[in-house]
Amino acid sequence: MRRLPTPFAFILVAFASLIVATLVGAVGVIAAVYLYDRASSKGNDLAVSLISFHAAGTFTFVTVFTLLCSRRGNVSWWCPITAFAVCLGLLVYDTVLNWPNYDEYYAPFFWAAWLAVAVCGGVALVLSRRIQLRAARSRENSL
Repeated sequence: MRRLPTPFAFILVAFASLIVATLVGAVGVIAAVYLYDRASSKGNDLAVSLISFHAAGTFTFVTVFTLLCSRRGNVSWWCPITAFAVCLGLLVYDTVLNWPNYDEYYAPFFWAAWLAVAVCGGVALVLSRRIQLRAARSRENSL
């Protein structure tokens, strides 16, 4: 089997990770909105859905991106860190986009979003490190 060129493989890995993270984020949105208020809109559904989308998407994107990159070869620490930085960049964009809504009532939602993404990203980084170590160990055993 022929190996794909590195830039093309990187684009495919990033795109596949994005698709999986979007799907998991959408499922997270449905679950979070339903658990928050049984889907009877109280006006906070948008904030709750953005929080759950970013949190579930961050965890999934970082983990899947690292897993797919490690399938191709040894990856360094930059791989999950870069994936997490991309997710934080999207959260920054979303925060700036919704900044006009920042007031006393919605402030806890902004803080909750950042906290949820930080926790999910931290867990994903730990899990990604385990993925990297397991992939390296399996390569050593196959030699």
